[in-house]
This record gives sequence, C-alpha cells and structure tokens, in this order.
Amino acid sequence: MTLLALITGVNAVGNGLYATISALYFTSVLGHSLGLVSAVLFSAMVLAMAADLAGGRLADTKGPRQVFQAGLVVSLAGMVAMLAAGQVVVFVIAGLLAGIGQGLCMSSNVALIRRAAGADAVMARATLRTFLTAGLALGGLIGAGVLAVRAPEAYLFAIAVNLVTFLWCALLTGSLDVPSSPANGLQRPAGLFHVYRDVRFMAFAVISALISVHNHVLPFAVPLWLAITHPQLTWLAGIAMVINTVLGVVLQIHANGRVSSGRGALLSFLLGGVTIGASYLVFAWMAQAPLVTAVILVLGFVVIYSLGEIVLAAGAIDLQFRVVPGEMQGQYSAAFGTMHGLAAAAAPAVLGLVVSSGGVLGWLVLAAATGLLASMVLVVGRKFEFQPVG
Repeated sequence: MTLLALITGVNAVGNGLYATISALYFTSVLGHSLGLVSAVLFSAMVLAMAADLAGGRLADTKGPRQVFQAGLVVSLAGMVAMLAAGQVVVFVIAGLLAGIGQGLCMSSNVALIRRAAGADAVMARATLRTFLTAGLALGGLIGAGVLAVRAPEAYLFAIAVNLVTFLWCALLTGSLDVPSSPANGLQRPAGLFHVYRDVRFMAFAVISALISVHNHVLPFAVPLWLAITHPQLTWLAGIAMVINTVLGVVLQIHANGRVSSGRGALLSFLLGGVTIGASYLVFAWMAQAPLVTAVILVLGFVVIYSLGEIVLAAGAIDLQFRVVPGEMQGQYSAAFGTMHGLAAAAAPAVLGLVVSSGGVLGWLVLAAATGLLASMVLVVGRKFEFQPVG
C-alpha cells in the first residue's frame, strides 16, 4: 500500500496544480474563447463518465491495474497535446484525452484498492483519501504561485509538471502487485448497465450524489456568499479551505477506524449528512451578524462542516465496499461515480441559486434537504445485505 499511497499523492499534486491554473491557461495563454473552453470541458466530462463505465467493467474482467495504468497513459498523452494546444483542433483533442484518462482512472482506482488491500480496503481507502487531500492542497498551493507569476512560461511549466506526474505514476503502477482476480475467486462479468438494476445500491448512490453538492460549497458558494453579505470578509474563504484540508488530513483515518459494521457505516453516513446540514444553518446565521460575530460564525461553520464531511465520507467509503460484490467493484464504483458526476455538473447552478436568489431561506432549505436525504439512507440500508470486505 505504500506504493499506492505514493502514486495517489503524486497524482493528486499534479491534478491540484492543473485544476488551479487550467482555466486561465486555456483562455489567457492559449487564447481560446470561454465558449470553446466550456464546450470542451463539458464534452470531456461526458467522455469521462462514459470511460468510467467502460473502465469499471474492464477493471473487473481484465484487471484494475491495467485499466488504471491505461488511464494514466491517456492522461499523459492529453498533457503532451496540451503543451501545444494553441490550435483549436489540438486543444479539443487534448481536452477529450484528459477526460477519457480521468474516467478510466476513477472506478478502476476503487477496484484496485480492493484487490490490493483485501480485508483492509476500507482503511486503505481512507488512508489514500488523506494522501489525496494533502496532494491536492499542495498542488493548489503551487498553482497559486503560478497564478501570481502570470508568465506564460510558468503556465507551461505547470502543465509539464502535471505531465511528469502522470508519467511517474504510470511507471509506478506497473510495479504494483495486484491479484488478477478477486479474493473470493469469483468472476461475474455483467452487462455494462447491470448495476443500474440494483435498486438498493442505486438508491444509496443517488442519495449520496444529491448530498455531494456540499463538495462545491467551500470553493464556490462560500466566496460568493461572503462577497454578498460581508465583502470585507472574503479572505475567510481561503482560510476555510485550509482548515477543511487540515481537519481532513488529520481526522479521516480516525473516523473510518471507528466504523466497524454495516450498521455503523449507515449511522456514520446519517450523522455526517445531518452535521453538514447543521453547518449550513450556522453559515446562514452570519448573514445579518456584526463583523466580529460573523467571523466567529464562519470559522464555526467551517469546523462543523468539515467534521460532517469527514464522518459522511467514513460511512460512504465503508458502504461502497460492504454492499458491493468484490468481483464487481469496478462496475459498482462506476455507477456510483456517474451519479456523483451528474450531481457535480448541477451543483454550481444549484448553489448559485441558493446564494443569489434564495438568500438565508435558500440555505435553510438546503440544510433541511441535506438532513432529510441523510435520514433516507436508514430506510434504504434496511434492505442491504452486508458482507465482509475482502
């Protein structure tokens, strides 16, 4: 698992760096219009979801290591093209390759963890999530430096660094020792959309996806809400991201370690969702508060939100292994990821509506909806057939 942790961390640094500088690189350095960039990014997202579905099935039937490595190689090719993507055709190709590579890596990564870690898959994924969070934060920090420099060469250097991380991770992945078949020795290759007929799992996936709108609250909604209610406090948005990252790195493994059963995972998911909903109430409260009180409420919101996010993730990670057949982990993870991908696409519009039109009432509605959705997992979970991870 040490090697997989290194791969996760290195890849996260590159992805965090790329995510931070990509929008300005596309528009300011390459000179492409916002309309073209939006169209390419949307197309890449669609291709990523399609590649995720195909990659999940291939991970179960051909092996997750091979699919994950292929995703890294395709992503590498996308970054090579992105270095010389001034022409529209090259830019489109580069963007689509990046989307396909991302999709192939998504579900195969979860299957890879389960094959490699066996009975320790839950804690392994929690540990890797910690490396992922730290790597993304470090990459974002490096990206902030590139944005501060503003030189075209700095952007090209950042793309090259991301390219090197994909190359390095692809080479390291080739050295992973991963069983060619699940621990139980079974092989149940299903049709590409077989998982979508598993009503129990898909209900859980939809609930989780709808709650996952929270992933866009800190980077998207918080700065906007602060700008509207207390413009002089917009700097707190950056502090909020730092607090969230630190708490995630420090507490995620501990939170997962406290979940030891399927019932415990359901309760962890419920508690996390309700806590996130409660944090929205605190954030709404700061709108009419005096400046000093508003600062305290924002910091309180971040801590409550972060703890809820950690506990919710602990339950979700455990359930994604405990209610899924090991020989079909890739396909189930792909279906789960597809639901979350759709939610991620809709999240900015939903949160934008909450901030710009809903105001305090919008946050209250979002809090109530989050708590209600989290409670629904107990109803869905009554029909789960929990199984050992391994």
